[in-house]
Amino acid sequence: MNTTSDNISTNRIGHLCRRYIAIKRSMILIGLAAMISLIVLISAAISYYDGVTARSATSIILFAFMIFKLTGYALTSTMFYELNSNSTAPQFYTLPATMFEKLISAWLISFVAYSLVGISVLYILSLLIGLDPTWFFNIKVFNEIWTYTIIQSIFLLGAAHFRSNNFLSTVVAMLGVVILFGLLALVISNTIYPKGWFFRIPTTLFTSSTSRIISTCIITLVASTFFIWLSYLRLKKQQLT
Repeated sequence: MNTTSDNISTNRIGHLCRRYIAIKRSMILIGLAAMISLIVLISAAISYYDGVTARSATSIILFAFMIFKLTGYALTSTMFYELNSNSTAPQFYTLPATMFEKLISAWLISFVAYSLVGISVLYILSLLIGLDPTWFFNIKVFNEIWTYTIIQSIFLLGAAHFRSNNFLSTVVAMLGVVILFGLLALVISNTIYPKGWFFRIPTTLFTSSTSRIISTCIITLVASTFFIWLSYLRLKKQQLT
């Protein structure tokens, strides 16, 4: 029985983070090897072709961002893989830590640590392919990061909610929600407001105004916190059942 107090302990969170790293060691090493191989491969290609154009360099880094995000989603989907088995789930629930600490530790590894390493690699890659050092701090990169932040929290919820095939189950659930809201918006636009009602979900920032960036950061924080909170409620519910 877990008799840990409800007070948050940074020491316990640190131990949990090290435990996650130990469990995910193979996946982390494979990911690092893939990142290094990608840098070496692109560097060799650039040397062979004697440089790349600015447009090609931008395409390369945006493609690398896509790989970064997909890998992050896949890693996040496995953070509570122990819950998928009846033989390992009790071990997770009886760890000497609160459920909130377990969730925060998973978030620190799957989002904070992964993002710091991944974005650092992407920045190095942008320099290697000849992009200006200031290019990485533009609105396109901000769009990539803020959408990744929200969607990553959804995959964290999927990791806590689904009992098998967490990644694919989360993808299917997201597609279902998008289709449902799309059909709902279509029905509303054709029946209730047939002459001028228009609805669009913002997925990118078209301007770099300070107010727009601040509002987007607030939306990102609120949305991510909401999904992380739902993950916590799901884990607590599973612990009681």
